[in-house]
Amino acid sequence: MIGGVLPSGFKEVLALVEERAGLAAPSCLAAALEGIQRAMARANQDDVEVYLRELSFDNALLDDLLTELTIGETYFFRTHEHFDHLRRVVLPELRERQGPDHLLRAWSAACSSGEEPYSIAALLMAEGWEDHMTVRATDVSRTALQRAQKARYTDWSLRGPSADRMRPHLKQEGRHYLLSQDVKRHVQLSYLNLALETWPSAESGLWQLDVVFCRNVLIYFNRATIEGVARRLHASLNDGGYLFTGPSDPPLGDYAPFEPVLTEWGVLYRKPLAGSDAGHFVPLQPLAPLRADGTPFTVGAPGATPGGRPGAGSFPVAAAPGSSGGAPASGLGPPGGGAPTPGLGTSGRVASSSGGALSGGAPASGPPAARTADASTSGPRTRFTLSVEALEAVRAALARGDWREAARRAGAQSADPEGALAAVRALANLDPRAALFACEEASVRHPLVAGLRYLEALLLLGQARVSDAEKSARQALYLEPGLEVGHLLLGHVLRRQDQAAAAARAYREAEGLCRKLSPEALVPLAEGERAGALADVARAEWRRLERTEV
Repeated sequence: MIGGVLPSGFKEVLALVEERAGLAAPSCLAAALEGIQRAMARANQDDVEVYLRELSFDNALLDDLLTELTIGETYFFRTHEHFDHLRRVVLPELRERQGPDHLLRAWSAACSSGEEPYSIAALLMAEGWEDHMTVRATDVSRTALQRAQKARYTDWSLRGPSADRMRPHLKQEGRHYLLSQDVKRHVQLSYLNLALETWPSAESGLWQLDVVFCRNVLIYFNRATIEGVARRLHASLNDGGYLFTGPSDPPLGDYAPFEPVLTEWGVLYRKPLAGSDAGHFVPLQPLAPLRADGTPFTVGAPGATPGGRPGAGSFPVAAAPGSSGGAPASGLGPPGGGAPTPGLGTSGRVASSSGGALSGGAPASGPPAARTADASTSGPRTRFTLSVEALEAVRAALARGDWREAARRAGAQSADPEGALAAVRALANLDPRAALFACEEASVRHPLVAGLRYLEALLLLGQARVSDAEKSARQALYLEPGLEVGHLLLGHVLRRQDQAAAAARAYREAEGLCRKLSPEALVPLAEGERAGALADVARAEWRRLERTEV
């Protein structure tokens, strides 16, 4: 290989692999070249043109090559968080919803040498599903399926932190371990190329599935194949079924109408329940606005804010013709006074990271007259608005309880993270729970955007889901450790949980970060608040907590 260019014939081999298996061109061409050469050596072939012709009709040769071009890295109970969530959350929910006689149908969609499906089967047996379960396991490599059928493993398959769960089902013979028939009999192995439109179907058994593991395989596919696989994975699930993907796999929200489920360790997907059982699609009454500590606001005069500041942080929603729009502003702050929580408007609505009031998911286009400015201590700020038509579409979707459509209409599924963030804030002005749903979906698409995690924490805190709010706040700080308002919010959350010492530490960190800025500097995500003022707020909070502890 010269200058990053494959020799003649090898590029055509990769093109055939992409056409037949949907694999994207590998990022490391040198490694791909070595893999092709190893596969050619096993085929006793040194002429790449002849090898290419043989690949086109010999499935065994293609399977062997795929083994070289993909990483068959696996071991028992790999990514134990997935199995823990399956045990603690998914299985109890399925049993409660489907009843004790429900036949649980699971699928390991890229099973490699079998450690994953056998781990699933062992867990289901341990949780009492032995008489009501079936586990399908498929792979594109017939070589890997042969190894899975033998179920003969070494210590390498037991290297994970939770692999000891499997030892009761293994019999040691020298340096190898043989899997017991009790587990093997529950797993049905078969060949499947995920890239082909041959599934789901009743004939294959890949339909109406409750649990699907399709982990660390989508990373190999090109965009078109990912879209097709995502659509078929969604179709293969039963209503309410769950999909686990790998931490490196691409997000699937753009390709199929999954419901993302955000956890402390990452994201999994669920096929929404249909009809009256669709919990998050049921129309709900809007929540009353809450302070940062979860207590109700005291409603004041329209436009009034604590300390008499005119309109800073008040976020009217663009009104439809003939309506007044907006809502009265209310006081926001800790009990007994104090400064507003950064990121929340004084009406309890979510504020703009750019300091602007938001009632839509994108900047208003058109002439300057389409934009207005709010007078505040931070100077003129641009207000972003949805068009009347878009706003009515959002409200109609909310009235139907269709949060996904509302999020789409508002722009929360934007490929631009700032646009998605703005749209979530706009939804928060209309329905905070719909905004939370939209925020979770946006976080799946933009998993590294700290602002979305911070906003999610605010929304969760507003719903008194304090423990979840703490997780989201910590995720935001993991992504951006220097996020001043993140530490301030974490202090509020910890204080709510009576963790005074930890809350004081968070407030101290917030003060320290704000002191590093110019006192007049605007703090990111703080709705126009200046660093000096927020530092004083954080200092007052930790000092008050320390006095309480004495």
